[in-house]
Amino acid sequence: MAYLTFDEYEGLGFTQITDADTFSQHEAAAETQIDITTQFFYNADYDANSLVDDLAGDQWQVFRAKQFKRAVALQCDYFDEVGADTPVGIANQDLSSIEIGRTHVQANSNVNATNFGKTGLATGVVTVLAQIGLMSRAVSYR
Repeated sequence: MAYLTFDEYEGLGFTQITDADTFSQHEAAAETQIDITTQFFYNADYDANSLVDDLAGDQWQVFRAKQFKRAVALQCDYFDEVGADTPVGIANQDLSSIEIGRTHVQANSNVNATNFGKTGLATGVVTVLAQIGLMSRAVSYR
């Protein structure tokens, strides 16, 4: 099950992606990157926390689930804006200069400034995930 549907994306007020197929591609990639970063917090295969259950839970759980969906939407927009949906693809988009023969081209790229480390996640997405407690790096004792 996808973390976010195209209808939910639009319902949250996001309008950058207008094609459902493009959205689906970015959403799947966003799931992967967010799962890695949040240690699979809402991943259905891991089955530790349920996004559906949290949306019907107490006030904090509903808030956390809604903000999680917003983070997925933000990440989809980020992938669409930079034109890539993998960390390697994003790094390749960050062309700062190239020299071919006597021709030198230098671009003013800000992709590095908007990408959190080498995760492929937008800094805004990481901020949302951190605020709802999904960026902790504790060691599991189970």
